[in-house]
Amino acid sequence: MSTTLFDIEQVLDLDKWEKVQESLALATHLAIILVDYRGRPITKHSQVQPFCQLVRNHPELAVYCEKCDSRGGLEAVRTGEPFIYRCHFNIVDMAIPIMVDNQYVGAIMAGEVLLIDGQEKLEQVLQVEDQERLEAFKEEHHELFEQYPQFTLADLQRTAVMLESLSEYIVTEAIKKDYLIKAYKQTLRISKKAEVPDQSVDLKTVQADIRQSLLENQLGTEKDRYLAKNKMLQPAIDLIFANKGSHVDLNMLADVTNLSPSYLSRQLKEEFGEPFSQIYAKLKIYWAEQLLRTTDLTISEISDQLGYVEASYFVRSFKKIKGITPLNYRKRHKHFPMD
Repeated sequence: MSTTLFDIEQVLDLDKWEKVQESLALATHLAIILVDYRGRPITKHSQVQPFCQLVRNHPELAVYCEKCDSRGGLEAVRTGEPFIYRCHFNIVDMAIPIMVDNQYVGAIMAGEVLLIDGQEKLEQVLQVEDQERLEAFKEEHHELFEQYPQFTLADLQRTAVMLESLSEYIVTEAIKKDYLIKAYKQTLRISKKAEVPDQSVDLKTVQADIRQSLLENQLGTEKDRYLAKNKMLQPAIDLIFANKGSHVDLNMLADVTNLSPSYLSRQLKEEFGEPFSQIYAKLKIYWAEQLLRTTDLTISEISDQLGYVEASYFVRSFKKIKGITPLNYRKRHKHFPMD
């Protein structure tokens, strides 16, 4: 994903991955290919079945393959687990999503098999209107279609779990040992006196530092800092400003202030004149305004950086508070700093 911090081709050493991929394909008797988040292949196709190879090389039919790969990967992200499905040619495939910092960057597509039983119960992710054309193509190359290996659903599910665990480990180690370490050093601009992190640095810590450092560089820190009239609230205020890219709730704030959530809620309302939920929502939108005015980040990227679960929710929240969509706000205020 070229517009985000993490790109699967930067995270993984594709040359090394292809060797692993080929070994996995041989061991599991599955065809395997790595695709990006759009469903576009970024590795060679290991142990591809002859019929699938013919289809993927077809100038028109190959588009359907990419659509199936894309939909399969997105469904795997939605369900949070490997997704086994039927393609437009009724061939069984599965998608194992590759997640980096909760971002979907691509998927391991494996399969090109037929099930011994229960195949029709699987979801078909793409139905082409011109079925006659597909059936004619299948009939023309029926001898290739008959070469597909057959699996039980249980065996395929066990293989999916294995591939999921293996991919998580490989991706995590690749990030930890290479890309994130470099990004961490560059982003934080480590001074000569600073201690350079070694290879054992914790992955979650590095990811959190990168996100927060980028966001703080874009939003600023000192001029945004709020000094509470009620000194008991200052640790809570500081925690909110220190975690602009995350969602902070009353329980988290109560922990740092040693106050009960209910009492803290009353004190925050007294401090700001509004319930915490309303103040927090407005503060998020204020930060969003800054990013819209001063950066070229997309609406989706701003939503992600400010910790919104979905961009659509961010857009609704922004319009509810500002009376205008983020896109129209940017058109009116681009390059005009906040007062």
